Amino acid sequence: MVRSEAQPAGPPRIAILFSQFGAFHVDRVEAAARRLAGRAEVLAVEYAPSSATYAWEPAQGFDAARHISLFPGRSYETIGRRELFGAARAALADADMVCVGVPYSEAHMIALSWRLAAAGKRMVMMTESKFDDFPRALWREQAKARLLAPYRAAIVGGPRQRDYVRFLGFGKKPILPGYDTVGCARIRRQAGVPSRPWSTRDFLYVGRFVSKKNLPALLAAYARYRDLSPVPPRRLILVGDGELAGDMQASAGEGVVFTGFLRAEDVARRIGNALALCLVSTVEQWGLVVNEAAAVGVPAIVSTPVGARDVLVRNGVNGFVVEPHSVEGIARAMLALAADEGEWRRHSAATAARAGFGDVERFADAIETLIFPDSADAAAERIAAFWHAATEA
Repeated sequence: MVRSEAQPAGPPRIAILFSQFGAFHVDRVEAAARRLAGRAEVLAVEYAPSSATYAWEPAQGFDAARHISLFPGRSYETIGRRELFGAARAALADADMVCVGVPYSEAHMIALSWRLAAAGKRMVMMTESKFDDFPRALWREQAKARLLAPYRAAIVGGPRQRDYVRFLGFGKKPILPGYDTVGCARIRRQAGVPSRPWSTRDFLYVGRFVSKKNLPALLAAYARYRDLSPVPPRRLILVGDGELAGDMQASAGEGVVFTGFLRAEDVARRIGNALALCLVSTVEQWGLVVNEAAAVGVPAIVSTPVGARDVLVRNGVNGFVVEPHSVEGIARAMLALAADEGEWRRHSAATAARAGFGDVERFADAIETLIFPDSADAAAERIAAFWHAATEA
């Protein structure tokens, strides 16, 4: 990669930009930095350590990457567009490649991408958006494609994200998987050794209590499962918080337990001891909690909109894919995993076998391939294996 004359000589410098770092963001940049140690420098750049949307703890655990917080002590939403633009432009001045995980539709990000591209930076869009997330207007998509012209490559979640990015004009540009990944080793370490036998494991939801998560349908399906179960039913544990928490607590029936917001370590332990993860959203670009469940061999019941199911869930093999509004379908998927330990263990083993496709080493594969395309043959082979696994039946 060629630097501009204004940049110092030395190994390539890769900046990975997010509005806020959570544990899985740290997983990704650290995986890339470890992979490229001695060959390139990785900068982990965040705008702020907190936001109104995600109640994550301030990022920690940076060893291989250099962490830069542009507005320490502030929340992302309190920072003006000009401040965001100016601070990022200065912080990224010496970068060769800039991988952007901030929504590309934000005004400051549009201006920043054009400005950095004009300065000779190789811009890489990171996205989990797919065409079926929302109704799409052709004129708006065409305008969006023009705004994305500065980006020379994309790192996406899976095949639906790849198809959407191609639609937005990336047909001849590199499109690599690995964006929606978590540190499987970290999840396993935090989960520890499961203490619950199969007979006492519960169903689990982890996430925000917002409309798109479709929690009323999940609660209705759980009630139907209880009616169908020939043996004492499992509990349904709901981990998280949000604007609909009060409504959900008021409408929940017998067997439903609310834990509130939990730390990442506690969430991992809950997942490790669950019977199945339930994520039946009506809109879900990806659903990283599916990766976390796969890391510890916990099958998932996911709805068709969930992006993660394209790679990590095979219906009837290592979990179930259901229609988001099919209460009966969700209930019978629950019943199937709760009824027979041998069948559950088969699903669990198949889930663990696919976990690597959701691991941060796939993100490192993408970064390595983009920055050193002539010497990343092994990474390229793993990327090809990912696309094959994502499209096979």
